[in-house]
Amino acid sequence: MKYLIIGSGRMAIGAAHDLLNLETTSEVHISDRDDHALDAMRKRFNDHRLVLHNAEAKNREQMISLMKNVDGILSAASYDYNYTLTEWAIDTGCHFVDLGGNYLMVEKQFKLNKKARDAGIGVIPDCGLAPGMVSVVAAHAIEELDEVKDLEIRVGGLPVEPKTPLNYMLIFSVNGLTNEYIEDAIILENGEIRSTISMTEIESLEFPAPFGTLEAFYTSGGTSTLPYTYQGKIKNLNYKTIRYPGHCKLFKVMIDLGFVEQTSMNIRDLQIPRREVFERLLEESLTLDGEDVALIRVSASGKKDGQDKNLVYQAIEYGDRKNNLTAMMRTTAFPAILALEMLVDGRIKDRGVLCQETSIPPGLFLEELEERNIRFEIKEVSKK
Repeated sequence: MKYLIIGSGRMAIGAAHDLLNLETTSEVHISDRDDHALDAMRKRFNDHRLVLHNAEAKNREQMISLMKNVDGILSAASYDYNYTLTEWAIDTGCHFVDLGGNYLMVEKQFKLNKKARDAGIGVIPDCGLAPGMVSVVAAHAIEELDEVKDLEIRVGGLPVEPKTPLNYMLIFSVNGLTNEYIEDAIILENGEIRSTISMTEIESLEFPAPFGTLEAFYTSGGTSTLPYTYQGKIKNLNYKTIRYPGHCKLFKVMIDLGFVEQTSMNIRDLQIPRREVFERLLEESLTLDGEDVALIRVSASGKKDGQDKNLVYQAIEYGDRKNNLTAMMRTTAFPAILALEMLVDGRIKDRGVLCQETSIPPGLFLEELEERNIRFEIKEVSKK
């Protein structure tokens, strides 16, 4: 099989690693406008199946030329491109997944459902960790119960050794981080879909040592299509991001001060958006050396055979030192490639623009994750 990865950042590195480990992969094409990034890819993998292209994600002619020669596409570029890239993938008859991150963009992509279905193409937006893998884990938990009342998803990518004051380091794009902090979160509450302000409703939760007591709070994007899929079936469904204690309060102050506003400020006669300045400062301050960890917990409570039952799916995933992959690369890129692989080889049979929780077989998905050394411990726990 031949694949195309659009973009050459951290997640593209993880995706290329996973694809090159598949026996069925004959070629991995990677496109980016940055020659230095492409050269780094070449040196990193040194694999004859890797084919590199200097191309712009917004250039139709260049993208169509690449897409028409592959079987599946992963967009690891900014979510701003995903609607147009989806259209072009359908036009060229190529299965498509992306890392998502913005539900308004996903809504636009779903308007292409009929076009994709008529073309016999599968498109899955919002792949990755959260949104992404957690949606399929949630679907597995829901299948295990006869009735689900509450579904809670808690996810955090954290430094193993936190450094003050924010106790955080950048492990994916800074734009993605600020986006999930400032846009509203979509949840199910008492059976109704509603939006709520991000970086609110802080709660404490415990993870095994060395993590201990952590905090979690609402952020945008993590529920993806879940509230719409399960409205009428689940009473309460929400997603919160995990951080070390105190992070939310400190970061929220900077947001409240207007640091992420799109209005421009004059710097030496240059008009620069405040958010752009702030994100550049974050990149410089939070691009740190050190290991990261992905903490994942999906909790479902309801009934099974008439009895109360509470299931907790938990994973604590570290980086791969041998292959120089971060935890976030593994838990974001690997699930996205798995979804794409399943589209290409026909294990996902649905066509159109698809919801992960209804189109990806959850049991098989968890088995395949284990093959990639991503493992969930499943426990039945008492409800507090």
